[in-house]
Order: sequence, then C-alpha cells, then structure tokens
Amino acid sequence: MPRREPENKVFLLKNMPRGRGLSALAEAYPQADLPAMEAYGAMMETASEILCAVNRALHREGISQARFRLLLVLRRSGQEGIHPMDLAEILGVERATVTGLLKGVERAGLALRRPCREDRRAVVVALTAKGRRLIDSVAPGRLARISALMGGLSAPEKKEFTRLLDAVRERIPEFRKI
Repeated sequence: MPRREPENKVFLLKNMPRGRGLSALAEAYPQADLPAMEAYGAMMETASEILCAVNRALHREGISQARFRLLLVLRRSGQEGIHPMDLAEILGVERATVTGLLKGVERAGLALRRPCREDRRAVVVALTAKGRRLIDSVAPGRLARISALMGGLSAPEKKEFTRLLDAVRERIPEFRKI
C-alpha cells in the first residue's frame, strides 16, 4: 500500500524519512541501520496518527485522554471507589497529576471523593451517576474503533504485534540515555 505524503512539510517525528528517503540518510550516516530506521519511522508515524485520531474523537465528546483513562479506571473500581494513590499507580502518573485530574472531574460532577470505609482518615474516589453515564456513552464507541483499527490482523498477528511492541518498549530506558 503506498504511503500517504504528510499533510504538512513540518519536520515532526511522525515525518521521519522512510523508503527512498532513507537512502540519503544512509549516504550521510553509513552506520545507520536502515531496517531499524524504517521500522522506527513506521512506528512513529502510526502512533502519531492514532494519537491524533484518539484526541479528536475524545475532544468531540468533550473529554481529554487523561480524563477518559481516569474515568475508565473509576468505572472498573465500582461503587466502592479507589484510593487516589492506587489511581496514580494504575495510570502510571504522579500523585500530583491525579490530584489535578480529580479536581477537574469533581468540578464537572463526574466523580467524588469520600471517606474510606476501612480507614476514615483516607479517601476513595468513585464515579457519580453523571460520570458513569459519560464513560458508558464514550467507552463502547472507543472500544469499537480499536477493534476496527486492529481488525486487519488475525488473532495470532495481534498477539505477535503486542509481543514486538513490548520488546521495543522494554528498550526505552536505554533509548532515553542517548
């Protein structure tokens, strides 16, 4: 399938050279691993386009990715709620980030903090009825879009794709040192 040309000519990571564009790179940097660069370019371009599509879809619903993820975790936690520290761990963010997100969803009437039943000094966070309605209206469409996006791959291909991406992700700490 032919690659679509970038919509703009601004240099972005999603516009890394691929195919013939790598030839010039190889001439300037003979040590470059061209298959690695091709795979990296494809990964970055795909990830960028997916993130843009996700952000646009969620924006139409009046919600950010961060809020969507937070509300989804709260939805899974049920009526008993979840401790903010556990939210931070599940979301992979700092506690201060969760605190800011919680302030926003509380102001919007989507979630509330209440004393923990086991330890009255602690708080838990749970969805309000409004928050449940919002996530229940947004999540099914998002899940359907994900299924459609990945629909061109067989179940074994999806499993292998996940394995390969996990292998790349495991090397990110080393990549950060560069």
